[in-house]
Amino acid sequence: MSDFTYNLPEEKIAKFPPEKRGSTKLLVLDRKTGHMQHRQYSDCTQYFKKGDVIVLNETKVEKRRAYFLDNKGRIHEVLFLNPEGTDWLCLIRKSKYIKEGDIIINKEDESIKIEILKKRNNGVLVKIKSNHLADEIFEKVGHTPIPPYMNRPDQKRDYKRYNTVFSNIAGSVAAPTASLNLTEDILRKNEKKGVKIAKVELKVGWGTFAPVREENIEEHKIHEEEIFLSEEEAKKINAAIREGGDVWAFGTTVARLLESCVTEDGLVKSFDGNTKLYIYPGYEWKVVKHLITNFHMPDSSLILLVSSFAGKEFVKEAYQEALNSGYMFLSYGDSMLII
Repeated sequence: MSDFTYNLPEEKIAKFPPEKRGSTKLLVLDRKTGHMQHRQYSDCTQYFKKGDVIVLNETKVEKRRAYFLDNKGRIHEVLFLNPEGTDWLCLIRKSKYIKEGDIIINKEDESIKIEILKKRNNGVLVKIKSNHLADEIFEKVGHTPIPPYMNRPDQKRDYKRYNTVFSNIAGSVAAPTASLNLTEDILRKNEKKGVKIAKVELKVGWGTFAPVREENIEEHKIHEEEIFLSEEEAKKINAAIREGGDVWAFGTTVARLLESCVTEDGLVKSFDGNTKLYIYPGYEWKVVKHLITNFHMPDSSLILLVSSFAGKEFVKEAYQEALNSGYMFLSYGDSMLII
């Protein structure tokens, strides 16, 4: 893993979204020539050709972060990851101070309570003890779960800006960030060129940002995420492939989903379930021809995926070029387009 890490200065982390979507920088990497080019994100339309298919993750980030108090007045940040029957698996900050059987009360509305059922390696199982449905809690006292590296409270505008303009299916706790700068105008321009747009679903979990702590990357246990590729969208993608078009993945979540749904003949099949596909250098890519992605954390599995796609040395060179050229990193930052 130490071969893939790099030094990310705090001032290079984008803490806030750009004033206008689509106004960020774009570093274009050509894998065949090893050439890099500095462009604007809105220039991405110039690289798509008629017959290509752009694949987008239409998942939506909900307000799944809330703050609770224990019986000693300590504040616990609770991130509701996913339901398990009528209970919820959560990540709870300062969970060492609470024990199974404890009931903690919401900081903003004391009628909202949750009971700690079980502590696990992957989180804490809780039961909602009030007469509120989970969606009601999120709407009433929920906060947009912007990543902790932004080191600030969420703002009202984060709910809109930490979601894509086409977000439609609720269930994620993190955004498919490569698409955050896509605008309706950019999408319309692509469709006018004869570029197809397919939409898929990968419910992004917090495991996406889980650091790789093992030095031997093969020993890392990848997180599992829920994915869905409909028959209709699979046909759209396969039609583009059969007609000689290229598949463009907007983001690592889309890339992971597509490669999880591949068939022996290089096409994709509809799928509804979970994926544990772990992509790192040495992986043989089967469907994705081009990738648009943000700049990722130094110790993440995402940088391994990108290095698998573009080559470790080329990615390291590109990251250094971006750092030297004033690019901003992570979710609200600038992007790479890899051809």
